[in-house]
Amino acid sequence: RVEPGAVVLTDGRTLPAGAVVVGIGARPATGWLAGSGIALGPEGSVTADAALRTSLPDVYAVGDCASFPSARYGTRLVVHHWDNALQGPRTAAAHIAAAGDAADIPPYDPVPYFWSEQFGRFVQYAGHHADADTLLWRGDPAGPAWSVCWLRDGVLVAVLAVGRPRDLAQGRRLVEAGARLDAERAGDPAVPLKSAVLP
Repeated sequence: RVEPGAVVLTDGRTLPAGAVVVGIGARPATGWLAGSGIALGPEGSVTADAALRTSLPDVYAVGDCASFPSARYGTRLVVHHWDNALQGPRTAAAHIAAAGDAADIPPYDPVPYFWSEQFGRFVQYAGHHADADTLLWRGDPAGPAWSVCWLRDGVLVAVLAVGRPRDLAQGRRLVEAGARLDAERAGDPAVPLKSAVLP
């Protein structure tokens, strides 16, 4: 439990704390699908394919209850943000309308995106940085505006922008394009991200 100035652990120990940050996470409320024949992932998400089809014929899943295979990131993603719920139905509807002739419909593989306003700062994130091998700071994190870029093998895979919407807008497009960046230029906050792209 949390008490003024302290956190009390289950074993009775007390830790002093001036501030407590609680990350509770989210889980899809899909328990009602148990036994339905719809495959669920280990975290409870509905397992969908790149067309957002489930394991049952003619049943699709979109939004934060669904996981989908991302070729861009080489893993299955579950995205808990309304932007995902806006994009998914377009893919599902296109496949339903195509009635089996879906050769021209691209697989569902958006660049994950979210935004929030925290303590008077506009925070935006695009991508998925779990397998990144390089982290680049753009600006001073103690300042009012800065961003962070994550690269994997020189390719931009994610960007976090605090008060730097241009970094997010350019970064999101560069992540989508699979752009390779010059790390030195990309780490300079005075250089537009799009100007750090390698040929």
